[in-house]
Amino acid sequence: MKITGTKSYVQVEDDNGHIARFDGEVCFNAFYALADSICWIKHQGEITDQDRIRLIYQATQYGKDHNIRIFFFDDDNHVMFEAELGLQTEVYWAKNNLIFIVVILLSLIFSIVFVAILNVVSAIFLVCLSIGSFIFASPFIIWGISICRFQMLARGDTIMVRPVIGKTYTFSVTEITKVVRKVKNVYGWEECIKIIIYIKKKKVTLYRSMTGFEDMDAYLLRHVNNIISK
Repeated sequence: MKITGTKSYVQVEDDNGHIARFDGEVCFNAFYALADSICWIKHQGEITDQDRIRLIYQATQYGKDHNIRIFFFDDDNHVMFEAELGLQTEVYWAKNNLIFIVVILLSLIFSIVFVAILNVVSAIFLVCLSIGSFIFASPFIIWGISICRFQMLARGDTIMVRPVIGKTYTFSVTEITKVVRKVKNVYGWEECIKIIIYIKKKKVTLYRSMTGFEDMDAYLLRHVNNIISK
């Protein structure tokens, strides 16, 4: 299997030497191809629609196995073989943000220890300094826990959420009652900066600074009807 292309089309060659080209566009860090726009470049024997379906399945499977984000859309604007192949979309906090938090916490700890070693202040002042430093560091500690723990993973029609606090839970995309997208205008283009997902008595909040945010935004736009952008 070999997959190549440009910003406007993707070309797929299977192991039998059959080559086909699909129109589409690059969007949300992936290539969105139109399944019906196939143009056979090379094919041996009679061409049937099953050849097209088989090639799309193989290309989608190959993309999943080799981390090539390519989605084939049918006439109903649904991703083909998304559930069958267990295509997944993941959003989480990037772990490299922990470096910033560790630097802040170590700086505060070093300052307190250094003052304590010099023994130039009273015990009460040292206690107050420690409490003040802990209060200042609390938001960074909570953020660090979020970075280490939070994860949202969509595979087919099933979504798994590991919250910052509490047990991991799983639900179907059909259980989502509403999605609120907060957008801002950037040079005439609406850019989503925050997503709030409502699932019965729960809600999940995603931020643009998260890894995989745009991919999850695209997933929700494909699967959820009740989406509000404001």
